[in-house]
Amino acid sequence: MKMSIQDRINFYVVEFHSSVAIEPVKEYLAKGYDDRLEELEALRKLGTELADLYQVEMPVITCWVRDNNYVPETREIYLAEPELEGFLHQFRHHLQNIERRYERRGLCTEGIKGTPYDMPYTDCVYALRGEDDAIAWSKAIIKLAQGNKK
Repeated sequence: MKMSIQDRINFYVVEFHSSVAIEPVKEYLAKGYDDRLEELEALRKLGTELADLYQVEMPVITCWVRDNNYVPETREIYLAEPELEGFLHQFRHHLQNIERRYERRGLCTEGIKGTPYDMPYTDCVYALRGEDDAIAWSKAIIKLAQGNKK
């Protein structure tokens, strides 16, 4: 049975309630940004913090391109606009890409006890591997950082 995106978001809000990504996202949300360039620099800083917390390579962030995308070969995040949810979605793809290495298996489950490493990739709506997970994780982390548990 496939899990809807909303069900997956709800599941992640419960399961990832202690994710290392919540505090840096909370700090990002607490600051106001006067312009888009300032927000891009704040996203780059957030990317550095998240890379350190997850102990992964820092992705390169390029902004003002046609659409949001992640390129696994070059570990680049492309954003149409500097926007938090789009960035987190692509950063999750970055984590998924690194998780494909055997020694990093389980990276995307963040050590949840008893959870199989492939949980983010099962019962999915979208055929593109990891898309359901990236959508749900980015929305769940933002909800948790805002203090919303529903």
